Amino acid sequence: MFDAQVLFRGCIVFSPWYPRGGDNCRQTMEIVHVSGATLKVELFTKNKEDAGDGANADAAGTPVNITSNTAGRTTQEWLSRSTIGLKELVRYKFTVTGTNAFDWVLFRMLTPQWFNSVATAT
Repeated sequence: MFDAQVLFRGCIVFSPWYPRGGDNCRQTMEIVHVSGATLKVELFTKNKEDAGDGANADAAGTPVNITSNTAGRTTQEWLSRSTIGLKELVRYKFTVTGTNAFDWVLFRMLTPQWFNSVATAT
């Protein structure tokens, strides 16, 4: 979905909005190479008619963002069962932290895997 992006310490970047593909999302971030930085990925959501930046999908519950400072893959699920739920549109917020001005991370986001919630019989 996002191939080989380099971000430096202090960068805060939002991805474009795109339509959700189901009730729930399983997302994988792959850090290809890192030099002293930590990358945090958060999911934001809103309906098409809503103005503004949208709401953090983790805001009302236990945070389930992706955070890593080592090369490799990290996977996380965002579920519609949360208080906010996933609305019509979603996007990512990437935040890079570090201790030195030259800290950086090279990463990519793999295509999200969408799946729907299944109602249980009562």
